[in-house]
Amino acid sequence: MGGAHGAHGMAAEYADRWPDFIDGPEAREMERRWPMALQELKALRMRLKDLGPANSHVLPEKVSKAARRRLIKGLAQAIMQEDRPGLKRSVARRMADKIGDYLLWRRETSVPVIHELVVLLPWWISHMPGAVIPRIRDIGLNYILNGSVVPLQMAWKDILNADPVFMGHCACRSAGVVDDLKQNEKVFSLVGEAEGRRLLDRFVDRYQELKLANGYVPDTDALYMKLCEDLSAMRASGSSDYRIETLLARTYSSWEILPIHEKYTSAWVRSLHRNHKAHLLNKELAFELANIFYLARGTIFSSMKLFDTPYTICSCPTPETGGGCTLTNWYYRGGSNASLLPNEAFFGRRRDAAGNLMACRYFPERAGRDCIGCGCFHEAAEPRHPDAILEQADRVLATYREHGHID
Repeated sequence: MGGAHGAHGMAAEYADRWPDFIDGPEAREMERRWPMALQELKALRMRLKDLGPANSHVLPEKVSKAARRRLIKGLAQAIMQEDRPGLKRSVARRMADKIGDYLLWRRETSVPVIHELVVLLPWWISHMPGAVIPRIRDIGLNYILNGSVVPLQMAWKDILNADPVFMGHCACRSAGVVDDLKQNEKVFSLVGEAEGRRLLDRFVDRYQELKLANGYVPDTDALYMKLCEDLSAMRASGSSDYRIETLLARTYSSWEILPIHEKYTSAWVRSLHRNHKAHLLNKELAFELANIFYLARGTIFSSMKLFDTPYTICSCPTPETGGGCTLTNWYYRGGSNASLLPNEAFFGRRRDAAGNLMACRYFPERAGRDCIGCGCFHEAAEPRHPDAILEQADRVLATYREHGHID
């Protein structure tokens, strides 16, 4: 009785002060934070499809352990590399920690938030002074995230010299930044039926050769085995579904090529593998997929980088399909020279007789910008003709099979 009476008395004593508690600093802080929390909940709800138990399969031992804090430290250094009006250093540190720690590592998603920055921009706007947001893109492109064009020939080399190769879920496609599988309700392809069949035959033939030589296909996940078996059965039965479009639709959007190679950090592979978004594919099959992407899709391969550390060969969506991915869209539509660094290693960029840069000769959507060197041998009469590209590919593969590597 005494305890109850005491509690009742205390309640009565503070009853007239309740409005102070209700409208006090805690309530005001809750009111301030609630819209931000709501933004986070909405963002999380959009990603529920990515949540699930961690992948229990063990990665190959060659995939090294990721350093958890290196990304956060690099983010902070990159953001604070220049003194920028309106961007306080304490805010920059919190931003780096928020991006690199919570959104990239603690949230169980399959894609780093740096790729998803455009999706989460409303959340950042609620935290940052108005002058900061327009600068985030420049900071990101110059210091954090950019890509170097990987000509097809370099992609061949890195794929065949890797041990092993994974195919990963493309971040731009996964985040909904772009949806480029179809155009006009049909799977987008630049090649006709005959050339598409030729490319698909090469892929299936390669699979059957590997299976015959080994009794199985090494370094290949079961889902790709099923795909190859299905395609083989379609061809044998004369099915009308045996088309390049079927292969593209069945593999979309796992179109990032992830070579386990000294040039590329393995942190990205570990992140995707943990979320069931990276799967082994025999390097010779990945080699043929690269040919298909280049010829049938007009793909611009790029070596995506975080702090100058490449982590993938991305088969970037092009301006012809949905405006392009983060990097190609910024380059072709946003006029950025920092997002996509051109290739000069293999064949280089298209130039006139005086050495001046010229635009792409094949794709009107790229005509407003200089050629970036995706792999065309510009001195040839038809640099992108399948005969020319596949003849090069056959020579490279023959060299690899003879020597076990490509110099």
